[in-house]
Amino acid sequence: MSTTTSHGLVRPLYRPAVSHPSLIERFFDWAENQDVDHHIGWVGFSITVMTAFFFPITMFSILLNGASFGLIVAAMVPLVSVFVTNLAALPTKYTIPFLFVGVLAELAIIVLSFFVR
Repeated sequence: MSTTTSHGLVRPLYRPAVSHPSLIERFFDWAENQDVDHHIGWVGFSITVMTAFFFPITMFSILLNGASFGLIVAAMVPLVSVFVTNLAALPTKYTIPFLFVGVLAELAIIVLSFFVR
C-alpha cells in the first residue's frame, strides 16, 4: 500500500474499485435526493398520514378496548414526534425515518391495546 504524507496526514492513494453501500447508506442517499425535489410533499404526506389515518385508528382501538390512559399518551408520542420534526423543517433524511418509526409505533400500540386494560 502506498501512501502520501502531507502536513503530517497519511492519505491512501487508492480507493476501492467497487463500493457496496449498505442499505442504510442507500436510504440516506435516497432521502437526501427527496429533500431536493419533494420536501414539501413529504411534509404534507407525513402530517396527513399521521393525523388523518394512523392516530384516529389508534385512538379508536384504544377507546374501544378500555381507554387506558398510558396507551393514549403513548399514541400521542409518535404523532408529536412527526409534527416536531416537520415543523422544525428538518431534512427528509430525518423526517422520513421518524414517519416510518411513528407508523410502526402506532401499529404496535394498536396491537397492545387488545392486551392492556
